[in-house]
Amino acid sequence: MKDTHTKSASETLREKAEDLLKKKPVSHSTHQLLNSLDAETLKLIHELEVHQFELELQNEDLLKSRYAAHAAAEKYTALYDLAPSGYFTLSTDGTILELNPSGATMLGKNRPNLKASRFGFFISDDTRPVFNLFLDKVFSNKSKETCEVTFLTKSNLLIYVHLTGIVIENGEKCIVTLVDLTGSMLMDAMRANEKVLLSSENRLQKEVELRTRELVNLNKNIKIELNKRKKSQKKLKQSVYDFKQLYAYLQNIREEERKVIARTVHDNLAQLLSTLKIGLTSFKGNTDKMDFIVHDALDSLLLLVEQSMDAVTSVITELRPIILDRMGLIPALKRLFLSFQKDTGINCDVLIREDSSNVKGKMATVIYRVAQEGLINIRMHSKATYVTLVIINSSLVFSLTMKDNGIGISQEKISSPASFGIIGMKERVEGINGKISFKGIPGRGTTVLLKVPLVK
Repeated sequence: MKDTHTKSASETLREKAEDLLKKKPVSHSTHQLLNSLDAETLKLIHELEVHQFELELQNEDLLKSRYAAHAAAEKYTALYDLAPSGYFTLSTDGTILELNPSGATMLGKNRPNLKASRFGFFISDDTRPVFNLFLDKVFSNKSKETCEVTFLTKSNLLIYVHLTGIVIENGEKCIVTLVDLTGSMLMDAMRANEKVLLSSENRLQKEVELRTRELVNLNKNIKIELNKRKKSQKKLKQSVYDFKQLYAYLQNIREEERKVIARTVHDNLAQLLSTLKIGLTSFKGNTDKMDFIVHDALDSLLLLVEQSMDAVTSVITELRPIILDRMGLIPALKRLFLSFQKDTGINCDVLIREDSSNVKGKMATVIYRVAQEGLINIRMHSKATYVTLVIINSSLVFSLTMKDNGIGISQEKISSPASFGIIGMKERVEGINGKISFKGIPGRGTTVLLKVPLVK
């Protein structure tokens, strides 16, 4: 048999709250605490949690109702102000609290001046008792009441009006509509207005219901879209993290490969050139000093061997500066800037303010490569004639400030996705938990500031 029992609103609310409570995650510590309680206490806690969810559900329904009521109030206000009939909001003693423009026109005064006035003051003496009785019935019966009275206008002309009143706001106010019955056509207008008003009220009610459903559906769609965006953001963050990990891994492999190639070139080619130089020098010493042709040829060969050795040394330094592994970061940076000054003719000053820590390993390699990339940018883009390097190597942080007197890098180039050198410098520094900043002043040069914490 089918269950014909209809659930009440409270039962439905209870079921929803129970479902939400079931879906609520429980931590391990909370689960252990609950297992230690007796059945009566657990039941009481359960009821309190269910009641809390019921209150949250009721609060959500109340907010939706408030939004719908606000929309309805805005439409009602427009209808109130634009209605052809006079509308008045009266207090229990007949004081005018609010009125529409049509009502002010019927009484022949400005709308602001009519507020706080007694409505009965504008009614003729012979029909004022009718109005007083009408007002009493409106507030006492709490139902719609009607009557007909006469108004004395500003020009001492009597007009006949039909009043309709209904109580609002817990019986403290009432709305009274005025329809001029002076002409016979106004009777038809009154009926037409009542039909329009009734139709407008029905239409307004339907629009409020429709809008409420639309808002509910919109809220659901917004939640779905937010969940999609959260998932997309999570995937994007994971992709960025994976990319940075891959970049750091490739940089480490690159440095290791450079180290192996540099060592191979040093152990083989450099050693062969040294051996060749020694052999040529020895052969030169054993030849006849008067044989100028042989001596000139040997001198040319020795010069060529020395140039080859310099080229090999330059390649080894570019791949992996041996001084960085043998003597440390600070001497390697000094040698780097000295070589830069020799190769480019740009004057360089290196100032060591403090040198109390032994920076080595991956951190030393990253700092060296960042300085190397900075010098490449200066040589290719800055048009500088002078570069300063200030190093502060304390026990807590390593600070490197590189400044030139060139044209100054623009903010657009700093932020440009095509500035691969700057992007690479940032990625390298981020891999050792450091920070790097770039600042350019047009015509006054560029400053690069690198800071790396030495204490985790």
